[in-house]
Amino acid sequence: MSLVSEVAGLVVAWLVSTLAVWLALKIFPGKQKRESLTGAAVTALAGGLIYWIFHSVIRIPLISGVVAFFVWLYALRKLQGVGWLGALGLTILIWIINGILDLFLPALKL
Repeated sequence: MSLVSEVAGLVVAWLVSTLAVWLALKIFPGKQKRESLTGAAVTALAGGLIYWIFHSVIRIPLISGVVAFFVWLYALRKLQGVGWLGALGLTILIWIINGILDLFLPALKL
């Protein structure tokens, strides 16, 4: 795969994740710090970087996934101004929305 297609895939994945985060923030009850599309983009980028860093550094998938999950919860707490349960609720919503979006976007083949 060429560098251009890899970068394009990364950008499209980030945009889809941004949409999922934004929708989750709109659905989630209460007012979060960064409910805007820009705030959702920052949150999606932070989540992507957290998972990428931990999966690159810790080469054991289960351990890196668990560690990244808790760091992601902490980042959601700080970025969106919610508690631990709020961050967990947002995470579940984001994953569900991402799963639904993935059902409709397989034609992109990224």
